[in-house]
Amino acid sequence: MNSKNISRLAIIPARGGSVRIKNKNIKLFCGKPIISYPINSAKKSHLFKKIHISTDSLRISRIVKNSNLKIDFLRPKLLANNSAGLFKVCKFVFEKYLSLGEVYDEIWCILPCTPLINEHDLLSASKFLNKNKLKKPLMTISKFITPIEWALTKLNNKKIKPLNYKSLLIRSQDLKKKYYDAGLFYVFTPNCFKKFNETTITTKFFGFEISINKAVDIDTMEDWNFAELIYKGMKLIKN
Repeated sequence: MNSKNISRLAIIPARGGSVRIKNKNIKLFCGKPIISYPINSAKKSHLFKKIHISTDSLRISRIVKNSNLKIDFLRPKLLANNSAGLFKVCKFVFEKYLSLGEVYDEIWCILPCTPLINEHDLLSASKFLNKNKLKKPLMTISKFITPIEWALTKLNNKKIKPLNYKSLLIRSQDLKKKYYDAGLFYVFTPNCFKKFNETTITTKFFGFEISINKAVDIDTMEDWNFAELIYKGMKLIKN
C-alpha cells in the first residue's frame, strides 16, 4: 500500500488524574500546555486523517478545543485509572471509531508529555515503516548511555552492590548496545488488537531509534525542568 493512501489515526492519551506532577498533561511547558506540543507535531506532519485526544477530563477537553480539535467521545472512567494500560486505551478508541464506520490502517499512540519530538520524527518513523513494509507494531527506542551490565544497587545510604561483579570487568566496547522503550510514540495495525494482548505485545515490536536528547521520560519535576532546558537549547541551536 502506498504511504499516501494509508489512513492513519493519532491517539494522544491524556487522562485527568496524575500522581507525581499535578495536572501533568496540561501543565505549562515553556509557556504552553505540554499536550499542545504533540498536537502541533501531529498536525504539522500531515500524516493523520484524524487526531483524537483520549481523555476523561472536561478541563483537558476545553484546552484541546483551543487547538481547534474536536473530541468525538470521552474515555470511560474504567480506562482512566492508574492501572489502565495504553494498549487497552488505544484498542478502545480504535474499536469505537470502527463502530462509527471509520476504518484506519495505522493507529499511532503519541504520548502527551513529548515536547521534544517534532513532525520530522513522526515523518521519519512513517518512512521507516513504509520502507521496511512492517506489519508488526513499532515503538520508539533509545540507547542506554551506560552499559546496563555495570548496574549497581543500593543496600543502604552508604553501601552499594554490583548486580553482577564479573560484568564490571568487561570493557564497554566489548558489550552490545542495549536499548529501552523511550515512551514517545507507538504504532499499531488493526491486527494488533485482534491477535495480541498486553502480556505478549512487548515481544512483537520493531524498534525505531530516537536520539537520547529527545527521550526524556517526564515523571518528576526534576525531569520536567531538565526537559525544559533541552527544549530551550534545541530552539537556540535551531535559531
